[in-house]
Amino acid sequence: MIISNDSELRSFIPNVMSTVEGESSLYEKVKPYMGLVEASLSDIFIGPERLANPQSMSEVLRNAASVYVANEAFRMAVPSLDLVLTPNGFGIVNNQNVVPASKERIERLMFSLAQLRDKAASTMVIALADIDGYAETPQGKWFSASLFLPLADHLSGLADPEKPMWNEFLRIRNLAEPLENEAADEFISPELMARLRVAPFERGSVYAPLASRVRRIIARAIPGAPLNKRALTDLVNFIRENPDKYPEWKDSKTAELFSPPIFENDKKSSGYWF
Repeated sequence: MIISNDSELRSFIPNVMSTVEGESSLYEKVKPYMGLVEASLSDIFIGPERLANPQSMSEVLRNAASVYVANEAFRMAVPSLDLVLTPNGFGIVNNQNVVPASKERIERLMFSLAQLRDKAASTMVIALADIDGYAETPQGKWFSASLFLPLADHLSGLADPEKPMWNEFLRIRNLAEPLENEAADEFISPELMARLRVAPFERGSVYAPLASRVRRIIARAIPGAPLNKRALTDLVNFIRENPDKYPEWKDSKTAELFSPPIFENDKKSSGYWF
């Protein structure tokens, strides 16, 4: 596991009292949840090969992955950590020196853990995007299928700060998808849109500035407004002025919409005009 012992786990979760003799360690209590979180970490972010060899990760990526696992596993475990199963049913762990936390404090703790998890997710995405070939992995292909990533600048003004960022990212991504496809079919072209979506995973990509401009147009439409077609037309004009910079567009079917066939008057045509 990416977190291998109790002391390492405690370094990511402060203010946890020491385990007394004969008591299960925090690591033992949380370990089943860490297994579940590592499975999602592998499926969504880093892939099974990289997870199987944590030493191959950069320090930034491994630390972010550990923060993600520790906080999400602890968040999942919180509801059951103060409960014990007795012959007569469930009871609350009681200690005369410790006052039970209120419902509001527990809710704030859960939200705080989710925030730390989501910040770690953002750090992981940035670190993974810097790895050559990541965009070709199943995880990279999923992230590069949208103009939006779970990053603050991508979600600014769209995400509800009172809700976990990851949940908001998934909501925004789903809302953006049909808008991105509409913009691609009518203006940008599916071919060029595909390159714009993968731009964050290409170092120094010339497509990144254009991707940001398209993302801003999509973001303005996400609350329910129609796409700004004037702004998209301006982008098309910019793309047409730079054909060598964006070759995917000029050979696309979408480009034909902006270069209709020219009518030529022919005496032999039934539509000949004097």
